[in-house]
Amino acid sequence: MSFFRNIINWPIDVFRVWKREISLVFHDEAVIIFFLVLCAVYPVLYSLIYNTEVAHDIKVVVVDDNRSHLTREFVRQLDATPEVCVMDYVSNIQDARRLMNEHECYGVVYFPSDFTRQALGGGQGHVSLYTDMGVFMRYKQMLTGLTSVQMNMCTQLQHAKIGITSENSGGIIENRQVALGNTAQGIGSSVLPCVLVLVLQQSMLLGICVLRGGSRERRLRNRGFDPLEINTWVSASLVGKSLCHWVIYIVPTIYVLHFVPMFFDFPQNGATLDIIVLMLPFLLSVSLLGQTLQVFVNDRETTFLVMGFTSIIFVFLTGISWPRFMMPDYWIALGNVIPSTWASNAYISIQTNAATLGQVSQSYYMLWVLVGFYFVAAYMVERFICRPRYRRMQQYAAIEPDALIKEEHRRNAVDQSGW
Repeated sequence: MSFFRNIINWPIDVFRVWKREISLVFHDEAVIIFFLVLCAVYPVLYSLIYNTEVAHDIKVVVVDDNRSHLTREFVRQLDATPEVCVMDYVSNIQDARRLMNEHECYGVVYFPSDFTRQALGGGQGHVSLYTDMGVFMRYKQMLTGLTSVQMNMCTQLQHAKIGITSENSGGIIENRQVALGNTAQGIGSSVLPCVLVLVLQQSMLLGICVLRGGSRERRLRNRGFDPLEINTWVSASLVGKSLCHWVIYIVPTIYVLHFVPMFFDFPQNGATLDIIVLMLPFLLSVSLLGQTLQVFVNDRETTFLVMGFTSIIFVFLTGISWPRFMMPDYWIALGNVIPSTWASNAYISIQTNAATLGQVSQSYYMLWVLVGFYFVAAYMVERFICRPRYRRMQQYAAIEPDALIKEEHRRNAVDQSGW
């Protein structure tokens, strides 16, 4: 009879935990900032930073030690590209370096004295590009413009030597770049989809850890008891909290992953329904990951030490800046247990390359595997670490009422001479 009573009471307890967690979230200003304000502001802030997408007319100066018709034609074509603006000639590298240090220009194109002789004599004519690496976007554009002019002049020189063998006025092999997903070829459109998913993950983890820090502070003030805690099964507590986080994040997820790309003209080639379905296991796995990491949280401020430094690491683990297949095995293994790794790659495939949910099924199923994995991990942490810790706190407080506060002050090096 008690077994059936437990089965009936379990969903009731899940609802009680869900209701209590909702109340805690919306009565805690710090959690509201992490769950809602951060999701509203950070994606817009990052998108505004990369809103230019592609830089145009990057200022460069030319140091020409060759002074030939060929170098002047090279510079004329370079100045005609949309990426580069040739602002002036200078006499030597030292003057060019001074202009770069004063931020009058961002790049130097250098032609050595033997450039024409090497280029027309069957050798290699070297052109050097010195750039200000303070902004990667400028370097990329300068290199793109210089490379396109170089390839065009190589074709012209080839035609001058061997003659045009066909009616085609272009090269023997036509080189054409067609952007399928990221049509703007911008850094924002390639980087921001990954960052948007990571913002959702980090904001939820921060909020969950702050909630746990608040619970511990209440226990310190109430002799090891949290008056707002629902005394129920571990599984009911985990499910209730996860459902609470998932419900709260429905609106932020739609806003971050659908409306922010629409506001800033990022690629939107996928089906919205596929993205929503993909986010379901992602949000659940992040919630359970946060409930697993709670064991490391001693107070609300500890949250920033536990989670603050991981954002950059998680960005690299997704493979957005360095391909995952070139990472060592231990980094790949670490990335595999982070929900944002699978969610961001699947989201980019859907949103940028118009993939369907079936085409990213590996990432989708791996997110469900992480849901199961972190549910077991969170269950073990709560049952065998956190709850025994709470019972010990209650035992210490029963022996000496001020024991918990004194221990907390001792741990934080607070002067207790007045006790």
